[in-house]
Amino acid sequence: MNLKDAFQTQNMFNKLSDHATEYLEESGVLMTIKEKHFRSKAVAGQADEELDVTNYDEKKFPTDGVIKFLFRLIEEREKLSHAIHAAKSQMSFDLDTAVDANRRRHALASTLDGLVRQQSSHVIHKNVGRGYVFNKDGNQTEYRYDIERIQTIDYDRNKVRQQLKALYAEADKVSTEIDLALLGTDVDYELPFDIHGDLDSIIEEFIEQK
Repeated sequence: MNLKDAFQTQNMFNKLSDHATEYLEESGVLMTIKEKHFRSKAVAGQADEELDVTNYDEKKFPTDGVIKFLFRLIEEREKLSHAIHAAKSQMSFDLDTAVDANRRRHALASTLDGLVRQQSSHVIHKNVGRGYVFNKDGNQTEYRYDIERIQTIDYDRNKVRQQLKALYAEADKVSTEIDLALLGTDVDYELPFDIHGDLDSIIEEFIEQK
């Protein structure tokens, strides 16, 4: 498989692990539940009865089988991680550093794009100002006045626009290099079982094979 497939396999292993763990945390799948109905103690002549009230619809898999599956996932994820590390060490550039740097480029691009979209403004707010003076009788009176609000951009938007353009170009270039590396770098790992299909089916097939 290539690096892209390997990373997708890692993600699938994580989903399977989470799903299997959640299954084992459901009390309904861990226990068989039986009830004894002591009818004879309430009414003479009535027969006692023992009922199995386990919800078998919840008990999809044997508990020990799911535990074995989780142990196998840990083993396989470790093997895959080693194989990915070995594959990345043979690359001509540091993949992790490139991915992280490009993530930061895109974050910065979002910020610069916001700066490019900013606009200066000039607004007059009518009668929002408030002041007080004393009239001829010596009484304090309120008066209202207009306020002019001027907002002026204090940076060069054209310069930011050029920086944004260069940033996008570099991010696209690195993205292409990353994509080619993901598709063109072989990872020495083979899937131990089929991981396609829904999560329950994968677990069930694994348990049945054992």
